[in-house]
Amino acid sequence: MIAPRDSWLDRAAGPIVRPYAMTKGRTLPSEGTSFGLIDVVVAADLRPPEGFRLSPEHRQILSVTRHPVTVVDLASDIELPVGVVRVLLSDLADHGMLQVLPARRGPVTDTRLLRDVLHGLQAL
Repeated sequence: MIAPRDSWLDRAAGPIVRPYAMTKGRTLPSEGTSFGLIDVVVAADLRPPEGFRLSPEHRQILSVTRHPVTVVDLASDIELPVGVVRVLLSDLADHGMLQVLPARRGPVTDTRLLRDVLHGLQAL
């Protein structure tokens, strides 16, 4: 029989409840906030406003975003799922502690880039 303490730990995946606990049960960023995978984020103000308590994960994000970094690279650097990172980023952005620089969106018309991507896929 499995001990109750062990039922909350998947040896391959790690703690099961942790991401849910980090976001206080939220699965989406706050309304009106959206982060694309290649949007760049950078810390704007490292001092939290009165009444906002930074979690260890918020502090880790602010540490990494002292220099501009994409959302997907940030998630990889701090080893958290992208969905969790987006929720935590929205907390920081809502309190003016983080600036989001959206990636340029629009059709890709650079044929050299498209050809390089095609060759890379074919090489797989």
